Amino acid sequence: MILFADIVVKVSLLVGAALAVMPLLRGRSAALRHWVLAVALVCAVAMPLLTIVAPAWHIPVSTFTIGSIAPRPATVSVTIASRQSPARGFDQTADTPRMADDAGRGMNLRVLVGLVWAVGAAASAAVLFVGFARLRRIARRAEPLETGRWAELTGELARASGVHRRVTLLRSDHPTLLVTWGVMRPRIVLPFVARDWTDDRARIVLRHELAHVRRGDWAVQIAAEIARSLNWFNPVVWLACRQLRRESERACDDAVLNGGVAPADYASHLVDLARALSAHRRPYVPASAMARSSGLEGRIAAMLNARLNRNPLTPRTQIAAAILLLCLATSVAGLRAQHFSTFSGTLVDQTNAVLPNVAVTLTNAAAQTRNEARTDSNGHFELVGLRDGDYQLAIAEAGFANLYEPIAIAGHDVTRTIQLRIGDLHETISITSGGPAFKPDLELRAKAREWAEQRMQKVAERCGGNGAAAAASGVGGNILAPSKIADVKPRYPENLQAAKVGGVVLLEVLIGTDGTVRDVQVSSGDPDLASAAVDAVRQWEFSPTLLNCTPVEVRMGVTANFVATP
Repeated sequence: MILFADIVVKVSLLVGAALAVMPLLRGRSAALRHWVLAVALVCAVAMPLLTIVAPAWHIPVSTFTIGSIAPRPATVSVTIASRQSPARGFDQTADTPRMADDAGRGMNLRVLVGLVWAVGAAASAAVLFVGFARLRRIARRAEPLETGRWAELTGELARASGVHRRVTLLRSDHPTLLVTWGVMRPRIVLPFVARDWTDDRARIVLRHELAHVRRGDWAVQIAAEIARSLNWFNPVVWLACRQLRRESERACDDAVLNGGVAPADYASHLVDLARALSAHRRPYVPASAMARSSGLEGRIAAMLNARLNRNPLTPRTQIAAAILLLCLATSVAGLRAQHFSTFSGTLVDQTNAVLPNVAVTLTNAAAQTRNEARTDSNGHFELVGLRDGDYQLAIAEAGFANLYEPIAIAGHDVTRTIQLRIGDLHETISITSGGPAFKPDLELRAKAREWAEQRMQKVAERCGGNGAAAAASGVGGNILAPSKIADVKPRYPENLQAAKVGGVVLLEVLIGTDGTVRDVQVSSGDPDLASAAVDAVRQWEFSPTLLNCTPVEVRMGVTANFVATP
């Protein structure tokens, strides 16, 4: 929708500029004014393409720095913790997140605007195609005038007017239809009453219509009709199309007067033709019409004004005006205002429950800016006024792993749903060579298991009461950290103990939803030491980790220090 509005504004600027210079060209010929409007409307049709290929330039807009960048570490260690904030308690109630609804409304608006435009453009195009079909039907039913007085006059005046294409002259059975259309095979359609016209009137009519043929007015008019169909809602384009038709008729009037016809005689014939041809309703056709009653008074006044410039448009002037307008159109198409984008979205946890009151930060190192917002009660955040550039997204919240992610802003709003993962646990154990072998304390383990079961029972009661309300509200972030139920110390390998070899083993452990160790991966360390550490860690057991009363998997980093004694 932004691109659509951008093109509408640019078309309005270009066509509006062409209309604005019309009073300045009042002392110049109608042919020049018509050409200026014609090129502007053709460029308006091509504006979407020009917007893509034209070199961009920006209107500078003053901005302010939101904040300065503070040094941040590349990584931050996070330890899992339970949430104690009242905003996240089990008794918290909140509205259901609105992010999907807002996005849906925005999408519905874009679809509605696109649909309305498409319906209007299709209706305008349908009218145009109906007009084309009507012209073809009129041509098929009309009587060709290939011999006789009309054919001779047409050939004589075509040569005098500089028309080198073969012009087909037709006489329709319609009493008032007088139009000219076609580019490669132009046709002049005369009304049925033309058989009663005098030679003077026939010469005036043919001179006028042949001027349309020589100037290529029909092709220009079709381009204008296409521009109007695509911009059917834009009054600036409608005004330009009406002015284009008016200048086209005046330019052809000037061509007739330059051919030696007296202004008073031409005006008299034109008034008589308008009176006679307006007696019957004229069907719409996309073609020039000589004797329209609208604008007739202005045309007659222009005919009788001997001081007006009636010079035809020279090729040099035509090319110069076209180049000037094309440069203007390219400049308008490449115009880019300093765009400020919005980065928005919803913050959720692993259960897709929203996270309110969490800081979301975007930093731009190149621009030395820092933008920060906090999520609302629905987990929604919005950072506005962002210039194009590369940003670093940072979200740090207790109990969750810190999130760092690059975000590119490039002239468009960005909407994201961001999920925070529960932070990793970490445990460090030390194993000393020569020490006594580890013996599990079964009594202590039983007490730990009993305590964990009682704890889980209390949590289950809370989850069935206030926790259910919290779950229904969609608010998340309620974390119950695990506790170790069964602990096993690694056995120091005998060969390394004898050789007095120690070392550090780093493990990555996945604790399942039931609290058992599901997977152990070795990050670094001696293979024998690592094997001993893995064998022990696989026997560890924890109470389940709960997120919003739902058991979830959690990762743990284990550092095993094997210390060799002298």
